[in-house]
Amino acid sequence: MIIELPRKFTFFNETGEKVAYINEQGILILKEVSFRKVMFELAYEMKGRNRCCYCGKIIKEKQITIDHMYPQDFGGPTITNNLLPSCQECNNEKGNMTTKQYKKYLLAKRQRRRKEYIEDLKQYLIYIRKWELFEIPKEWISKKEITEIIARIDLNDDYIGKNYKNAKNFYEKYGHIQKPVIVDRKGFLLDGFITLMYAKNSKIKRLPVIVLENVEVVT
Repeated sequence: MIIELPRKFTFFNETGEKVAYINEQGILILKEVSFRKVMFELAYEMKGRNRCCYCGKIIKEKQITIDHMYPQDFGGPTITNNLLPSCQECNNEKGNMTTKQYKKYLLAKRQRRRKEYIEDLKQYLIYIRKWELFEIPKEWISKKEITEIIARIDLNDDYIGKNYKNAKNFYEKYGHIQKPVIVDRKGFLLDGFITLMYAKNSKIKRLPVIVLENVEVVT
């Protein structure tokens, strides 16, 4: 898929080194930088830093948060297409709803049908879990053999911690991976290292993947 990008963008690390930029071909180039941090910065640059996209309230820059339009718990990726600046209040209230569901919830709340809507939503999400679906556009996702995914592994990193156990518990309960991993145009892993490690250790051969055709990691 092609993610939303501005025409120009440059990101520097703490030492002043350029670690992310958009080249002349419109490709986002990344070099030894947090993918999530760059996605957040891009979202702020394109969508604003001081106004909630839900309630419209003006917020101090240090108090703004980023909301996932499609929630992470149901497969929502940390990419610009899925991020909106939000106040903490709206972000908390929205929780695991999609942006569309949240707008319906606000309408139901005004019509005093909040409890009924929440109960219907719970049943719908149970259906999503049961049928191994993600609450994101189907066209975003493809399947890849895990052998096709390139990952940089730090042998000193103890990755089998809380997040790994959460991934294991989710798979054992629902029988599928909680969210797709994200790779660049050449198959380099951008997000989902724990998921990839769990899949390898559990002999899972294929993973749901979001391929970002206009992002490339350079070493």
